[in-house]
Amino acid sequence: MHRLDNGRNIRDAMQTAGLSIERLSEKTKEVDPAGYGISPSAIGHMVATGPSGRDTCSRRSADLVALALEKPVLELFAIHSPT
Repeated sequence: MHRLDNGRNIRDAMQTAGLSIERLSEKTKEVDPAGYGISPSAIGHMVATGPSGRDTCSRRSADLVALALEKPVLELFAIHSPT
């Protein structure tokens, strides 16, 4: 999956929900059926705007972040298909 708008939509949803990176990580564990969630470091890469920002992530990570933020996944990420 490819984050939309350099992660802005994720950052905006986090701010609206009043969530820090650490709390969003905890919430991904709560919504993950396996209970693993996503690490604060991985979420940091999703929302970073500088050199540490990563444009892509796994479908699983995108789904968990969207569930934790109570947003449709396609509001935060675009499907990234290899060319």
